[in-house]
Amino acid sequence: MNNPLVSVIIPNYNHARFLDERIQSVLNQTYQNFELIILDDKSTDNSVELINHYKDNPHVSCIVVNEENSGSTLKQWHKGFELAKGELIWIAESDDSCDKRFLEILVDGYIKNDAVLAFCKSCKYDVAGNRSVYTHQNTIHCDMVVTGRDFISHHMLDRTFVANASSAIFSRSVAMSIDRQYMSMRGNGDWLFWIELMEHGNVFFSAKELNFFRFHHTNTTRSLEYQGISAIEYKFIYDYVVNHYQISECEKRRVKFDYLYCFMQANYESHATRTKVLKVWDRYRVWRTYIFLSSIKEDIKLFLRNL
Repeated sequence: MNNPLVSVIIPNYNHARFLDERIQSVLNQTYQNFELIILDDKSTDNSVELINHYKDNPHVSCIVVNEENSGSTLKQWHKGFELAKGELIWIAESDDSCDKRFLEILVDGYIKNDAVLAFCKSCKYDVAGNRSVYTHQNTIHCDMVVTGRDFISHHMLDRTFVANASSAIFSRSVAMSIDRQYMSMRGNGDWLFWIELMEHGNVFFSAKELNFFRFHHTNTTRSLEYQGISAIEYKFIYDYVVNHYQISECEKRRVKFDYLYCFMQANYESHATRTKVLKVWDRYRVWRTYIFLSSIKEDIKLFLRNL
């Protein structure tokens, strides 16, 4: 139990230019009790060629190259869970990197705090290498351990506190036991996955910046926003949290107001899409009316100040 096997899953699709850095960041960990499972989702670049350079490495237990693209990173996650032999899972996304102490620190935190999930603070990098901070984590300056239910209530309503999969290790048995509805989501399934995982025990968070998260605002992300899919999935998660956890009425209103205001300003593929999103979030137009009146109030204040 003090030295559990970690199954490291690298799901890859067309990230050949980042693969060597990613794989080396795993192999160079100070904690060495891990197996490495590499999954390629029918890449069209030279990813498979690069992956095969590592096929004889003693840590590499499995390489799977899909004959057809699965269309879902979350399906690749689950394939990795089924292949894994370890007690713990780390999904090391193929375009990210990490500190060499990542596993050492998180495995230690996981064991000492009887956790189901251990994750760390993340630094964001764009494809040009420009660094920024994952702002949602700025309020936490020291390590912490809390029950998963408390963590969800305080940190998982308005966005996911877990920057991305690369920042976390978690229990394989719990991941295999949770409802698989997260796999049907197209943009926010990871957010729901973390919530359902947290429900089963303690959460450990390391305030050390150990995960280097390469952020792409992809065409897929823009398409999901344009089609209204992201907004509708946000509402599903919002409802799940407020229906299962003790959230103050003030916090519910704040989050709903913020999201609805953003979705009212967003660009969509059609008027019908906009209408669908707004109906999902505000069926009786109460909040839209409130936002409209608040906007008029601010306009009047600005006019009077400029008289």
